Amino acid sequence: MDAVRETDRLLVVGKGPVSDALVPMALDLGWEAVVATSMDEVTRGLARAKAVVVTSHDTEVDGPALAAALAARPAYIGAMGSRRNQARRREWLLANGHTEADIEPVHGPAGLDIGADAPAEIALSILAELVATIRGKTELRSLKDGAGPIHPELGPGEAFCPTG
Repeated sequence: MDAVRETDRLLVVGKGPVSDALVPMALDLGWEAVVATSMDEVTRGLARAKAVVVTSHDTEVDGPALAAALAARPAYIGAMGSRRNQARRREWLLANGHTEADIEPVHGPAGLDIGADAPAEIALSILAELVATIRGKTELRSLKDGAGPIHPELGPGEAFCPTG
C-alpha cells in the first residue's frame, strides 16, 4: 500500500476526548484531520478521506457513517467503542442491507491492544493500527522481538532516522 502522504485525510466522526486527542496526533503524522458530527459533514469529509475513525456513539450517526465509509472504501475504517457498541453497529449495518462480508473491513473495536486507557493512549492505539493497516503490516510485534533489519525493504543506509 501507499505510504502516508502529506495530503492524506483522516475523517474523525464524533466529538469528545478521543477525537480531541486524535486530531493533533494525526496532524503530527502529516495527515489532514477533519472532524464530522453530522451526516452532512460525514458525506463532505468522505470525498478525500483515506481513513475514517468513528468515535461517535450516537445511533443516528455512527451506523450511517460506517455505511457511508464502507461505500467510499477508504484504506482504513475504525470504530471506537465497546464490544456491545460494535454489536449494535453490526446489527444496524446488517439490518440496513450490508452483509457480514461487507462489514469485514471495519476495525472495531479500533486500535491495537497496548493497554490504552486515557484518551490520548486510545488515540495512539487507533493511529498505530491505522498506520499498520495502510502499510500492510498484519503481523505486529515489538521491534525488540524481531531479527534482521528494521526496514527490510530498504538497503543499508537508505532508512531515514530523525535526530533530535
